[in-house]
Amino acid sequence: MGDAETSRAQAPEPEVYGGWQDRPEPDYELGSGWRTLRWASVVVGAVPMLLIGWRALEEPGQVPVHFAMDGSVNRMGSPWELFLAPVLIWLLCVLGMTLLSRHPRIFNFPKPLTSENVQDMYRLGERMLIALAASAAVLCWGMVGAMPGMPLFWLTWVGGAGVVGVAAVGIWQMVKA
Repeated sequence: MGDAETSRAQAPEPEVYGGWQDRPEPDYELGSGWRTLRWASVVVGAVPMLLIGWRALEEPGQVPVHFAMDGSVNRMGSPWELFLAPVLIWLLCVLGMTLLSRHPRIFNFPKPLTSENVQDMYRLGERMLIALAASAAVLCWGMVGAMPGMPLFWLTWVGGAGVVGVAAVGIWQMVKA
């Protein structure tokens, strides 16, 4: 047997982790740009919620609450109804993903985690959730853009494209890692 065959035969198999309880803790530090983006997404996404809430307090009657693909109004409702959906999106998508991004050990990944790839997969998963939260924050601004006097509805398309693009690229990177 040659030296290469001997070393391959003696190399231990990487440990494969089952559930999240079996996985090691992250042992890397995320770059400052990613850490800044994580919390900037929360703040940037919260500002439109404050604007919508402020606007809802001012509106006495029915307001546009649902919009067609072209931006035209196709349903009227209570001003607070206009406030509820964006706040839920901010809470679940922006704040939720931001908080979850700090715990990559509990993520679901598109391939088995091993002792050789676990830290890279954690890092990729954490970055993907941060970028998804940032895209969702842009989406929140698009919702504000639907209000009269706020021509930012186009940000809905930008945020939506960001969510789809980030998810696709993030999953692709994890599959290739």
